[in-house]
Amino acid sequence: MGNYSLVCRSCGERCEGDAYRCPSCGGILNTEYPFDRRDALCSALRNARQYWDYEPFFPIGRECEKVTMGEGFTPLVPAPGIARAFGIRQMSIKNEGLNPTGTFKDRCMSISISKAKALGASAVVIGSAGNAGAAAAAYAARAGIPCYVMVPASTPPERVAQIQLYGARVILVRGSVTDCIDLIARVYRERGWHNVTTASAYNPFQADSEKAIAYEMAKASGWEVPDWLFVPIGGGGILSGIYRGYLDLFRLGLVKKLPRMVGTQEEGCCAVVNAFRAGRKPAQIERVENPAGIAVAIADAYPLDGETALQAIYDSGGYSESVSSAEILEAQRLLGRTEGIFAEAASSTTLAAAKKLREKGVVQAGDSVACVVTGSGLKDLQLAARHMPRPAEVEIDPEQLNRVVDGMEAAV
Repeated sequence: MGNYSLVCRSCGERCEGDAYRCPSCGGILNTEYPFDRRDALCSALRNARQYWDYEPFFPIGRECEKVTMGEGFTPLVPAPGIARAFGIRQMSIKNEGLNPTGTFKDRCMSISISKAKALGASAVVIGSAGNAGAAAAAYAARAGIPCYVMVPASTPPERVAQIQLYGARVILVRGSVTDCIDLIARVYRERGWHNVTTASAYNPFQADSEKAIAYEMAKASGWEVPDWLFVPIGGGGILSGIYRGYLDLFRLGLVKKLPRMVGTQEEGCCAVVNAFRAGRKPAQIERVENPAGIAVAIADAYPLDGETALQAIYDSGGYSESVSSAEILEAQRLLGRTEGIFAEAASSTTLAAAKKLREKGVVQAGDSVACVVTGSGLKDLQLAARHMPRPAEVEIDPEQLNRVVDGMEAAV
């Protein structure tokens, strides 16, 4: 197995080979890595130029064929206009919308599909709100592996179309993304599918993919760490993955502190926020009945990696906050017109929550803040179009055009 071990969370059994669940008790598997080669690991982190340069921190052997499309190494964009608007010292945006299929899920699928191919998968299956499904479909197409994607029947058609374009076999399920994942769990073994759903309970290999977001952010900022790091929570894996990445950097001495993690959700589907507000233990997160809202990419009724996300929030002295649909749309427009970044609704929860916590006094004026934009707003074009005013319309007449332009300038 090379540079990693798989260890069961429940019984502590250390697997002798690769597995999706603990062979002894069926428990969830965690990955562990040796840190005895400190100089070599630090060198790999300092000198990385592409996603797979972080291979020593991924659960995949060097002999495996990498299924890659240039994922990762997305920009960390300074956002001084947002910082001024919020009254804070510094704001930056990690723009994951520039990955090949438009979201951070490409990181997960580069590893997941590489692993599935190495294990001889005849087909892969995934339950998704759309983003992970599109990534799975694209990377499976590149690997030449059939892909089945189950998404909620309410998924916006542009998300479904993207998945279909990559050649995946799409099935619409009358339920939430959590229902899709549950349904797959009941059939995938008998059909011989490899479950590449982005939840550690079904696919431990992808769980460390998001660590590279932390590595990239630290490298891009000269190994400085933001005081607060805002991350959307759907399944929860990205928040805990990023926190594990910073833990790696801290353990290796490349950074001097850890960020305070903030998990953001929409009010209509906020299981982790509810648990945080009630002071519950991570194992006490409760499923949300009838999820609602516009942030479809994070509408997980029960976050399968919510426990690790909430634990990371507690361990880092962080926070969890929910925002309304109106606050999401306001933040999305602010980010677009101030910094030129078009974030999907789910990603815009981070900016909306940062504004809210600044107003509450949780985030202080002298703090530095980073927000992870997990996906491109191009995923939700219909949503954006519905909430934009219709542009002015003129005849082919210079005088009419000048009157309209004068009116626009006066309105600024």
